[in-house]
Amino acid sequence: MSHTDTLLALSHPFVALLIAALLGGAWRFMGRPAHLLYFIGAFAGYATGLILQITLWPADLTVNIAVTGVLYGAAAFLFASGIAQLEHRHLPPWPSALILAAMLAVRLWSTHDPAWSGLRIGALYTAVTLLFLLALWRIRHLARGKTLERLLFGFLLLGTVSLLPRVLLTLHAKSLHYGYDGDMYWVLTQLSFYLFSVGAAVLLVLLTAFRTIAHFSLVSERDPLTGLRNRNSLLGFLEKSQAKTERYGLIILDADHFKQINDRYGHPVGDAVLRAMADILARHVRKMDAVGRIGGEEFMLVLPGATREEAEQAAARLQAAVAEQDFSSIAPGLRCTASFGVGSFGRDVPFEAAYAHVDRLLALAKRQGRNRIGIDAPAPVDAEDSGELPPLTAFTGKDSFSTMNR
Repeated sequence: MSHTDTLLALSHPFVALLIAALLGGAWRFMGRPAHLLYFIGAFAGYATGLILQITLWPADLTVNIAVTGVLYGAAAFLFASGIAQLEHRHLPPWPSALILAAMLAVRLWSTHDPAWSGLRIGALYTAVTLLFLLALWRIRHLARGKTLERLLFGFLLLGTVSLLPRVLLTLHAKSLHYGYDGDMYWVLTQLSFYLFSVGAAVLLVLLTAFRTIAHFSLVSERDPLTGLRNRNSLLGFLEKSQAKTERYGLIILDADHFKQINDRYGHPVGDAVLRAMADILARHVRKMDAVGRIGGEEFMLVLPGATREEAEQAAARLQAAVAEQDFSSIAPGLRCTASFGVGSFGRDVPFEAAYAHVDRLLALAKRQGRNRIGIDAPAPVDAEDSGELPPLTAFTGKDSFSTMNR
């Protein structure tokens, strides 16, 4: 093979190395997702095997076929593992090991009889096809996923199925030259590799980018300890709901004597209590409502369309659920309760004013003995329909504050 032919042949593995480098850059700037590491290793292993096969190094044919077989098998396994890792799945170990072992055995056996050299390539294609099908089976639900997920799944499935005719052709071939000779087989191999690898890499990067953006968007709206919404997310939810409903209910609750829990049991127990309370709240609110942690041991709920009575009933359910919860699995003998401030407001009432009002009611509930619900005294119907805040005396007047002790 001439020097020019060698350089032309080496363009194939160099493209594979370039794709590996580009995926490495994507991995670095997209939060270092684990699945991209598998694809990087797959393209790098495939490129290394090609370089050894094209340059015929090591020169001993049996050794070269064995080494490249290991590299190609590893590349196929890593690529298939990357497919499974898209959904945090793994390839089944024993079937994968048997497929690779059978491929290497057939590949080495073919070196003893040049008449059956076609088995060498056929066995490799068969192993690649089976591994890819195993991986695609693991993520088959993506066929019903979002548009980009369906597109990637379909592209990978099409590329895998396209290997089947090549398996049959190579298995029927009596002799195939080892190395690179520029014949039609190598031309088709290069073309199919370029189409499949470039297309798969582009779709993988796009899917990873969209998922990374979605992840960071979710993280920016979630409390890291409990997984509930954070304050900004609640405000965004309220802003959207105000455009659709005439009123909104607001509930603020605070874990009672939480500092004593931290002091007595330690902060890890306190964190576990907050996570347990978050789970209680998430299970006892309507799907149309939003619940979040707004700081420390304080939580807030936004109830679109809720009247004062509906907000009060929701708070009563939550108060009972917290009081009945068995926290002894977190710490022996541990009991927890919560105090609530509850209000309902017209959509024209700014959040800051509504929050301050309910927060004052919560403070009154805690001063009244905790494990209570602070609510406004019943207002005239026309006053409630107006959605306006009660007058300031509602915060301090004895008759304007009622508590519900469960």
